[in-house]
Amino acid sequence: MPQRATRHCRLLCILGLTVSSCGLAWTQVSIGFPPSHKLVVLSVPDKASALQLDIRQLKLETNTLQADAGGSEIVADDASWQLTATARSAVKAQDTKMLRAQEQNKLPAGATQVSVSELGSLTALEYFVEAIKGRNVHQKHVMVFLVGGDLSFSVHISKLAYYPDDERFFSAFLGSLKIIENFQPDSRTRFGYGNAFYHQKDWSGAIQQYEKTLDLERERRALPQKEWRVLVDNLGMAYAASGDLPKAKQMFEFGITQDPEYPMFHYHLACAEAGASDLDGALLDLTAAFRYHRNSAAAEALPDPARDSSFEKYLNDPRFRTLAQQLCPSSHQTQSGFLCD
Repeated sequence: MPQRATRHCRLLCILGLTVSSCGLAWTQVSIGFPPSHKLVVLSVPDKASALQLDIRQLKLETNTLQADAGGSEIVADDASWQLTATARSAVKAQDTKMLRAQEQNKLPAGATQVSVSELGSLTALEYFVEAIKGRNVHQKHVMVFLVGGDLSFSVHISKLAYYPDDERFFSAFLGSLKIIENFQPDSRTRFGYGNAFYHQKDWSGAIQQYEKTLDLERERRALPQKEWRVLVDNLGMAYAASGDLPKAKQMFEFGITQDPEYPMFHYHLACAEAGASDLDGALLDLTAAFRYHRNSAAAEALPDPARDSSFEKYLNDPRFRTLAQQLCPSSHQTQSGFLCD
């Protein structure tokens, strides 16, 4: 068989295909592998499809949204394997062959044994890199491209010091790729979406995703306590930042009914009350916040009320000044503001 066809058949075997004795007829076969599964899902907010991957023994390093929340990326690795999978909004008329062609044009100059193949909706590109900066690495790369619904997916997996036995992992991993139609994010996934919008200060996007997360949590509590507290606290602060103080107060009050001794719910409720010109309520909740300050995550210090802009209009009020001095006699400056000593 010509060398080019041999490389092509080798890639098809990786993708779960068998090659007939004449080298011309291919049939799909199922791949079995040990039940050491570690399933992760690559998804984008408000997109109907997602990609499920089984990364097995690899360590998941990141599963994050892009800055504009229009795409996402998974990175996983171990000592010799590297995996990157990305999801992006599919452009009009984009298909897997176009995605492959774009990547093939960007192959490193030293790429060898380059081959391509197609199987249904999946398109693949395989190559080797023999050396990096003069060091012999014999690294095998396999890239696959899929389009599902309104998303395109690119998966790149590589292995340093490639050995033929590594085909077992390539086969198992690539055979695990599955596009999920009508994807329904769970509360942890929604929480991640909300965090991405929150850190971008996209308050509307954060509120939408956090509210959906909270609806799921009301049905069945799935988030650990630390993350649940962040969910409620961030949702209340997103409402406050968007100018909706009544909704912010409602959220912090809800948090207190569920977790009455968590200090940040009381502190941020005091901030919202101060914004609504309710000094009496603000003083009561500031007192409660410092009463429970030891319940903060990892003994996190509370902000200094006297240096918090939320209470700026009360800085000359004797009641506020006296209480703030009693609660926080001294503080130090950090990147996030002044924290009590």
